[in-house]
Amino acid sequence: MVTQALHYWYTCALATQPAFNTGSTMANTRGGHHKATATPRHVARSSGDLPLLAIALTGVLLTAYLSFMAGGQGALAFCDAGSGCDVVQSSRWSTLLGLPLAAWGCMTYAALGLATWRLRAPQTRWRAQVLISFSGLAISMYLTLVALTQLRAACAWCLLSLVLWAAAAALTWRRAPVTAASNWRLTSAGLAGVALIVLHLHYAGVFNPAAGPEDPHQRAVADALTATGAKFYGAEWCPHCQQQKALFSAAGRHLPYVECAPNGPQGAQATECVAHEIKGYPTWIINGNRYQRTLSVKQLALMSGVKLPAP
Repeated sequence: MVTQALHYWYTCALATQPAFNTGSTMANTRGGHHKATATPRHVARSSGDLPLLAIALTGVLLTAYLSFMAGGQGALAFCDAGSGCDVVQSSRWSTLLGLPLAAWGCMTYAALGLATWRLRAPQTRWRAQVLISFSGLAISMYLTLVALTQLRAACAWCLLSLVLWAAAAALTWRRAPVTAASNWRLTSAGLAGVALIVLHLHYAGVFNPAAGPEDPHQRAVADALTATGAKFYGAEWCPHCQQQKALFSAAGRHLPYVECAPNGPQGAQATECVAHEIKGYPTWIINGNRYQRTLSVKQLALMSGVKLPAP
């Protein structure tokens, strides 16, 4: 049904496209007859474009659903609490630059669909398809490998996305319209490799320690603070609050943080912060005691009862 709908949509759109002529060639002038041969600006799309459009549309729907569910809308379909999907979706690899990784995947699928739909020149269209599909496949393979080796988990939805990217890459690989296609394939593979290296360095904490691996001691302190009912009140625009989170690097997301200014510096304070009479940021309330300053990991460890690591 999806393929039939796409075919109908595609046929109707082609009917509305203006004709592009680069000129006409006069031929067969014998007998005073002049035959004009129109040279179209673009060649009709091949049959492989419809499957690519179907893959792009399916990928957009899939990743849009995952992005929506990443906002805390509940458990994914066919995935129980504590399942592989749950583990993968709650890991540090599930976000990139503040957005769910699925949202980036959605934009990549959309780019593949737009390139297939809008680019008229066959060679340009094919080049874009190869570059996007190779990049999507490489990143999907990397994340699947991370899930299997680092998280010891597998996500069925992520595997489905991997299958879609593999199908897209296979389709574009076989549909080269130029003899020098191998050169562009190598170039696309190289660019996809560069993107993969940058992504790996990001998750290794090279660019931002908060995106890197968690320190076990810092994670233990954050978990102990949560277990004791401690609260860390702050605001996103507060530099000292950001400094407090940065002290815990990647484990900072496990701190019992409460956002007091969800509407900005001039907006109303959150109800919980008003109830606890929070006047400045950051403010810690630990075991009934109030601390209106940035606290070190060592101080918080002593307050939460976590043993300090051996020097």
